[in-house]
Amino acid sequence: MHITLGQIRAFVTVASTRSFTRAAEVLALSQPALTNRVRQFEEALGLRLFDRSTRSVELTHIGRELLPIFLRLVTEFEGAVVNARDFVSKAKGVVRLACLPSCAATLLPDVIARFQLDHPDVTFEVEDALNSSITTLVREDRVDFGIGMADENDGDIEQIKLFDDAMMVVHPEGHPVAAAPTISVETLAAYPLILMNRGSSVRDLVDGAFIAAGRTATPACQVRYMTTAVALVRAGLGLAILPSTAVEIRSQANVHARPIRDPAFTRTIVLMRRRHSPVRPVVQTFIDSVCSARASNSCGFIEQGY
Repeated sequence: MHITLGQIRAFVTVASTRSFTRAAEVLALSQPALTNRVRQFEEALGLRLFDRSTRSVELTHIGRELLPIFLRLVTEFEGAVVNARDFVSKAKGVVRLACLPSCAATLLPDVIARFQLDHPDVTFEVEDALNSSITTLVREDRVDFGIGMADENDGDIEQIKLFDDAMMVVHPEGHPVAAAPTISVETLAAYPLILMNRGSSVRDLVDGAFIAAGRTATPACQVRYMTTAVALVRAGLGLAILPSTAVEIRSQANVHARPIRDPAFTRTIVLMRRRHSPVRPVVQTFIDSVCSARASNSCGFIEQGY
């Protein structure tokens, strides 16, 4: 049985108007084309739906029984089309991204605020996550793009460099490390360290820098949140190593930070997206805004001289 929506709509419209002439006008069809659709519909069902005369069109008994069923079908279909269009319209105005928490708190707010001045109807879904999770979210197309650490081994992901993020040594006021000529692994190893939990991009970077210098980063405390790390520093329990993008560095009184001028303690932050994957216009426009903000350094989200 081959039945089309056009045939069903033709039947419903003729039944509602009781006129092939008026139904043809409603559907913007010629009368012969409408008559042909109704005939094909009756043949597909194997039923006669109308009693035709020169003066009127009346539904047969079975036609009256079937009309509510097909009328509901047309109504539900048209409602589904409206809902689908509404969904697509809203989807066009949503930017989904995954981002390292430190960048989400410093890079994104100003960029989004400026973007929405020109695009007030655009909304954002921000997933702040570990670096490994960001890559997965991008690869599985669960977000439009991600902002995280560069990965030279990931050929499935296109990476656009945004900036270099130097680690900072966070120390209490008056700590000897503030007067050290330079900050090296040896300098840091001389004091208790408060490090992020294993699995975070910051901890991976710190462990790698220590290993490259032939040492092991042994923490006096391990924490999940940077706010906790800074609070422990303020309490005099050790030194923390945090990214320059961490707003938490500024959250506690009597706590200071200085950059570690060692390439091993610098991570490259990139914008990542799936290679050869289509990008919606609103997403591309926002990506351009992120890249432009970095190029002009207009957001002030990195302060290497802190």
